[in-house]
Amino acid sequence: MHRLARYLFLECATSSLIALLVLSFMAMLPQVLRLVDLWVNRDLPVSVLGMMISLSIPKIFLTTIPMALLVGTLLSLGRMAQESELVILKACGISPLQILQPVALLALLYTALALALSTLWLPSAYHQFADLKQTLLSSTSLALKPQAFSHAIPGLTIYFEQQDPQSQQLSGLLIHDRRNPDNPITLTARRGEIRSLPSGQTLLFLQEGTRHHSLPDQHYRALRFSHYQMDLAIALDAKANPGKQQLDEMSLAELSQQMRDAPPKESYAAWMEWHRRFSFPTATLILGLFAVPLGLQQSPRSGRSYALVVAIVTLIVHFALLSIGETMARKQIISPIIGFWLPNLCMAMLTLYLITATHQCRPFHWANWLANSLANLPQRLLAAPKEP
Repeated sequence: MHRLARYLFLECATSSLIALLVLSFMAMLPQVLRLVDLWVNRDLPVSVLGMMISLSIPKIFLTTIPMALLVGTLLSLGRMAQESELVILKACGISPLQILQPVALLALLYTALALALSTLWLPSAYHQFADLKQTLLSSTSLALKPQAFSHAIPGLTIYFEQQDPQSQQLSGLLIHDRRNPDNPITLTARRGEIRSLPSGQTLLFLQEGTRHHSLPDQHYRALRFSHYQMDLAIALDAKANPGKQQLDEMSLAELSQQMRDAPPKESYAAWMEWHRRFSFPTATLILGLFAVPLGLQQSPRSGRSYALVVAIVTLIVHFALLSIGETMARKQIISPIIGFWLPNLCMAMLTLYLITATHQCRPFHWANWLANSLANLPQRLLAAPKEP
């Protein structure tokens, strides 16, 4: 590789890698905080916590890779513009296409990584996460603590006095079931036990208790029982059919079989999932190439605000179009081919136009105007009004 090409490649690769780590950390932080809450308040083992975090990394990387490549490339070219390196390269006869080549190689590498994440690692991570979740849901130990109100199960508040360490039987139970907000139920029981059935259901068996129910007409009903059975798997969103895979857990071969053999509705959903797995990685390549002509149009006075503003606007527009196309395809308003690939096609045509215009030394006044307008917008909003 030529020395200049290596220099451009390493500059963009370093900036995009730093952007990838920063964006991934910001995207992962809310999920990590939720998992730490499970570890601190609900006694989730550290090994399970680490496994859940590691299984969430492929999905986060798949989302942040296009952003990191676009931001990193624009920042690298912006720094070169501020230090007049781009002016020197143009004066030496280096064409925009020569600058595009190392960035295109970097974009291809990131696209290959995104494609591997989308088609190989992410389905495997979804499958392992579903198995881990099912194992936790089927466990008889739900991190319930005696003499404490527990919200470990969404929609249920559980309180009990004591737990037998040998039989795991609970005593002195108070349960408030608000899974149906229009029909809340409160139960008290002398004894109870959590059991996991072979079918995957997690049930709570209560003995010698009372069921309190508020009726819609402001009446109240109390029902005494000797035995009562409550299905906890509904509140935990367990799978209705534990042996059936979800679409995001399937490999490409399984998706192809689903498209051929499944009923029309499930076949259509598998067809959508197939296109989604390839369209989003393709956006990585397009956005990487899209950043080069915009980066080359920066002036030494543009500053870093140009790169950040253009990157944010581009990402919002492109992924908004992808989301709209996916929604319309899911509602069968348009074909999945149009819904997933038309935004990429429009962005690819715009990228080709920008590369051609840059090669012909035509400036993008609209990009500079947009970046400067948005960068100066906070100052205009915060400026003190003039006195009459």
